[in-house]
Amino acid sequence: MIVKSFIKRAEKYNLPVSQVYDLISFMLGIDYSKAKYAHNKEIDNEKAEYVLSLLEKREPAAYITGRREFYGREFIINHNTLIPRVETEILIEEVIKRYRRAENIELIDICSGSGAIGLTLMQELNISFLTLLDIDDKALEVSKQNADKFNITKNIEFVCSDILNYTTKQKYDIVVCNPPYISENEYDLLQEEVKKEPYHALVADDNGLIFYKKILSNFENLCKSNGIIFFEIGAYQAGSICDYAAECNLYAECVKDYINNDRVIVVKNSKRGI
Repeated sequence: MIVKSFIKRAEKYNLPVSQVYDLISFMLGIDYSKAKYAHNKEIDNEKAEYVLSLLEKREPAAYITGRREFYGREFIINHNTLIPRVETEILIEEVIKRYRRAENIELIDICSGSGAIGLTLMQELNISFLTLLDIDDKALEVSKQNADKFNITKNIEFVCSDILNYTTKQKYDIVVCNPPYISENEYDLLQEEVKKEPYHALVADDNGLIFYKKILSNFENLCKSNGIIFFEIGAYQAGSICDYAAECNLYAECVKDYINNDRVIVVKNSKRGI
């Protein structure tokens, strides 16, 4: 099958152009940067038909290729992890903005999945110790593969635990967390491709707020005196999370994403620096 024929047939699935070219680079075994110039190349017909059959079943492109770019790096992913999204880069940018010149940072990435957030920050900042914590040991295995891929295995611990029941051994300068935050009712409305991602990494009790409340109520045990928590949130959760932070005598700020939706909550124990 000619590449341009594949592109034409894939149009019905309304994939972003970047994902179409990622599939092409995957099938042809070429760099992504060359895929856009490969319209007249021949794809193995059996392979192309197989990929199209997966798309017909609403399989996400990232699970077909086993990879997804995040903040300029290609991460290994599979069905045991969420697919990193560009909106989450807002969280990365907020952390970097505040800690660009800091040294010897200790950071925990809660609900870490593929490790995309924690391992990105490990490479962007002067982090002396990183904890990746996830309830799923299979997801942690993926994060270990990514740490190996980027050659940053030193000063990292991988903890398999449920944050709702976990007692940390130490306090951190930075807590980052992109938790499950979709309610049961919202789950039914999700796109079929999203429903291919791990249910337990998407859906949370208490109308999607249980992880935020648990972590905020445990602020003093997780954070050093000047520590900061960075949450990714759902588009309509900022008010509830900020209100709960106030109940915990904490100060919260909401950061918008690229399309002006509430995306990140920054929490401290003082107004200073918020």
